[in-house]
This record gives sequence, C-alpha cells and structure tokens, in this order.
Amino acid sequence: MADVLVVGGGGREHAIACKLRDSPKVRHVFCAPGNGGTAAEPAMTNLAVSDSDVDGLVKVAKEKGVSLVFVGPEAPLCAGLADACAAAGLPCFGPTKLAAELEASKAFSKDFFAKYKLPTASYRNFKAGEHEAAVEYVNGEYAAGREVVVKASGLAAGKGVLMPTSVEEARAAVKEVMVDKAFGAAGDEVVIEQLLVGEECSCMAFADGKVASMMVPAQDHKRVNDNDEGPNTGGMGAYAPAPCLTPKLRREVEDILQRTVEALAKEGRRYVGVLYGGFMLTKDGPLLLEYNCRFGDPETQVLLPLLESDLYDVALACANGDLRSQVPEVRWKSGVAATVVCAARGYPGSYPKGLTIAGLREADAVSGVKVYHAGTKGGEKGLVTSGGRVLAVTGLAESFVDALGKAYEGVRKISFGENGAGMHFRTDIGRRAIERPTRVAIVGSTRGSSSQATIDAIKAGSLKARIVVAVSNKSDAGILDRARAEGIPAVHVPCKKGTPRAEYDAKVTEALRDHGVDLVMLVGFMRILSPEFCREWRGACINVHPSLLPKHAGGMDLEVHQAVLDAGENETGCTVHMVTAEVDGGEIAVQRSVPVAAGDTAESVKAKVQAQEGPALIEAVRLFGEGKLPC
Repeated sequence: MADVLVVGGGGREHAIACKLRDSPKVRHVFCAPGNGGTAAEPAMTNLAVSDSDVDGLVKVAKEKGVSLVFVGPEAPLCAGLADACAAAGLPCFGPTKLAAELEASKAFSKDFFAKYKLPTASYRNFKAGEHEAAVEYVNGEYAAGREVVVKASGLAAGKGVLMPTSVEEARAAVKEVMVDKAFGAAGDEVVIEQLLVGEECSCMAFADGKVASMMVPAQDHKRVNDNDEGPNTGGMGAYAPAPCLTPKLRREVEDILQRTVEALAKEGRRYVGVLYGGFMLTKDGPLLLEYNCRFGDPETQVLLPLLESDLYDVALACANGDLRSQVPEVRWKSGVAATVVCAARGYPGSYPKGLTIAGLREADAVSGVKVYHAGTKGGEKGLVTSGGRVLAVTGLAESFVDALGKAYEGVRKISFGENGAGMHFRTDIGRRAIERPTRVAIVGSTRGSSSQATIDAIKAGSLKARIVVAVSNKSDAGILDRARAEGIPAVHVPCKKGTPRAEYDAKVTEALRDHGVDLVMLVGFMRILSPEFCREWRGACINVHPSLLPKHAGGMDLEVHQAVLDAGENETGCTVHMVTAEVDGGEIAVQRSVPVAAGDTAESVKAKVQAQEGPALIEAVRLFGEGKLPC
C-alpha cells in the first residue's frame, strides 16, 4: 500500500486528504502542514513543514517514501514544487512552474487566451508606471457604455478582483491596485477587462498533460454576506453539480479545457493536475474569466464527496501522464453536495483568533454531513480558530434542498467563542439552485399561439420560469419563428419518412436535454409520441387539449368543437394533462371551462377555448415548479 503527501493546510486539503485516505490503495496520508482537522483523522499525520518550503517538502517526501505528492494551494506550484519533485523522482499531482503561470499571471493568461482563441472578455494589461494610461482606458470604456473589472495580475489569495459599479469606482480600483499597492507585488501589473453578465460556474478538470477530464460543475459564493453583498472572500459556500451548465454548454466548456491543455503542451508547458476554469455563462456562450492551477476552495469540499472513482488512481495516472489508459472513465456519483463555510466574525477584514470551537462532534454526527477544517488548530481547551475561514460543513443528499438542509443542520450545532458570537456564515448558500426558474421547452408543429401567454407571463415577472428552447418537426413551423422573435433558441429536428417513432423521439429528447429542460410543453405537436418518450419525460411533459377531458378525447381542432355542438353540451373548455402513451389519457393537471351559447359555431367555440389555453398552461407551469403536478 502507498503513503501520500498532501501539501497545504486548508479545508481543501482536508477534503483531499480524506478522499485519498479512503482509497484501498493508500495506507497513510501525511499533511504538510495540515490543520486541526487532519491532525484528528485516522491514518493521517501532520508534518511541521510549511507549504512554502519547497526544499523541505521534497526532503520530507523522500524521507517518508511517499508514492505521490498531491499539492493543494497555488503558491508552492507557482514556486516550482512540481519541478523540484520531478527532479527528485517523486510523482507529483500539480503543474510545473511554467504551466502554473496560467494562474500566477492574469496578464499572461489573458494574452494566452487571445493567442489560442479561447473565448474571453476584451481586455488590456497595464504594467507598473502606467497608471495614467490605465485610467484613460477605463474612461474610454465607460464612455463607450462598457463596464469593467479590475484585476491584480499576480497571486492575491483569490481576493485581487475588484468589481466597480461606476466609472468613479473603477478609477479608484485602478489606483488601489497600482498606486496604493493594496495587493502588494500581485498588483505590479493590472488587467482591466470588460464586465461579463451571466451566471458564473466553476469548471475543473483532471489533466495529465494530454487530456482534460472534466469534473461535475460547481458554483461558489464569493461575497461575505447574504444576497451577494459585502467584500469578496476566498469563498463562503458552494454546491455541485451546478444546474446552470446544461449538457450543450458542458460540451463547449469541455472543448475549451481540452484545447487549453493542448495549447499549453504546444508551448512546452505540459499541464498536470487540476485545471480550474472560471466561466461566465453569457448569451454568447461560456466565456473564460480566468484559470486557476489547483482545486478550488470551497468547491473541493463538494466535488470530492461526489467522486466515485479512486482519487489516488486518478491523481497518480495524471502524474504519470497516462490518465486515459489507467482510468478510462472518471466516474461520479448521483446526488448533490453543498457546503457552508463557517468563518470568524470580521472576516475578510480583521478577526479574532484562538476562539474555542464547540459542537464539532454533534455536527459530524448528522447523517450525510462531513465537517472539513480550514483555520483550526489544537489548543489547551481543544480545537480553536486560527484563520478567517474556519470550517466548511458539507451535506450530501439526493436533492439540493436535502443537501443544503443537512449542511445547515450541521452548521447550527457549531459555535465559536464562549458566547457563540464569534462565528459568521451565509444563510443563502444554494438559493440560486433552489429558486431556479423552471426551464420549459415548447414543442409544436404549428404556430404555437397558446405558448404566447406563458412567454408574456415570464417577461412580466409573474411566472417563475424560463423558456429555454422551442423544438419542431417542421422547419417552417410558426412556433420556431415565434421563438426567434422572443430571443428563444429554435431547433428544427427533421424527421425522414419511415423513421421509427422511438428513434425520432430520441433525437427530440437529445435536443431537450442539451438545453437543460425541466418541463416539456406540447403546443400543437402533430405527432403521436412513442412510449419511450413518455417514459423518459414522465411527470414532466404536458399537453393542452381543446375539450374538458375525458370528453372528446382523441379529437383535434374544429372536429372537437363541432362534437361539443353536436352533443348539445352547454359547457366546454380546455384541459392541460400529463402526457402518456395513451393519447389524451394522462392525468388531468388543469381545466378551464367556457359556456356554449345558442348560435355558437365550431369556430366561435374554438375562439373561446383558445382564450383559456394560455392561462391554463401558465397555471400548469406554476404547479410544476411547486411540485404539485400529478405524475
């Protein structure tokens, strides 16, 4: 069995050490320097070696005879630890100093993106002594209606990004970095780039110098307070998998990560370790914000609990440059992980240290919860705080609601200081995932008139949903034109004559999954769906029928309304029902009725009924979002 050295002493490293320790191939994990959490773990030992002492780390790795050096933080990588390990014949999971420049210099990375046409925001780099030129550039950007972000180019512990909200604040941010030296040498060069709008997503990959194997996407929370207010931090919580990254967007991100590894190899910067891309999901697709050369923190505390493959096997295969043959598929568990950071009150400003930590045993005893230590150390009365971010409490479950519930249940059992007032945490971690609008697809063969009410309700803010794609079997269907006019992606899935229903429907499902669809709304779709499609979308596919089902099931358009008149009925309406293999046979979700008057024709009845179809569909979408539609 193998012994392993984990370099670093934060929550990220505690999570890495635990995952490595759990490998059946690992006997013991040494942590340099580790923390109060790693000191208490079985089969784990802290070593009194700083993570900045490259020579000392190589020396202790050789003394302990470790089979792998796994580097957590960026600083030792940027200082050349991987190079020193290679010279000593030690397998190391982490990039060389040259490859780590991707994080060490934002100016280098932005120029690298431009050189290899990796999608990113427009930017300019400014060196020391160019403060006036930087201010002039800022003024020009705002004059052109473009907002900016100001970044210290060097390593600033994840805090060197300033996001001004006005031209005055932007000028002040440039001065803070370049003149006031708020980030020290990290601000010797500054990057000023266009502010991107969208959702941010953390996309990491295991890299072996040739291939990038992407992990499940995650989202973190940088601001210190609820509602994303207050100063930036190293991260106050995270969750995975991030639902914002649809399969289609994931393929685009995977391509960017792979192209990056290949480009680095072309430049003689063979990349081994974790390639961490921060992406903004914009209307133009995923754009790179930056790269980090290591696992994110606290994203690691949600990613590794979801990793099914053996981390030791994956890391060693990467270090040996042979991931694909040694681990052909990196496997991930189903379910959700969420973590909440418990910080010392006052962080990221000044904060007290040495506060007694209570409730750790009770938190760890919560089913599905693991407490990872960051800023802790042993004291006379037990563990005490020793940093700003002290703990990360991770919950693991099958849903976001349950995973977050477990994490917060653990958090509520913990306190810092004698009166418990020394701890701060955000109460809204994961809110974006939980309150995520229902992602609706409209699928039809005609004009899709009934969908307009739903579109309008969403635009008016009265319906918490988003139509993410329109799909049709006809290229000239009005529903596609309607979608394009509303800025909704429109997809034509052609059907060749003789194509089996199940085969065609599988193509439709692929288009729907690509766009991360939650609910399928059939609006005038002139095809009978296959049993396979109905099973795939059971409980998540609705259709509107122009009668009060079960009356007049199976009929279409005017023939239904004429049947109502022929039967002498004085009431009719529309029904939104769940779609099953039996035509119009699914459970009823919503019904709306209209009177039938003397002198009505099929056309006049149709007009009355159609006026109710839109509101009925809106109500059905709302019920789906509340989990109240029948299955």
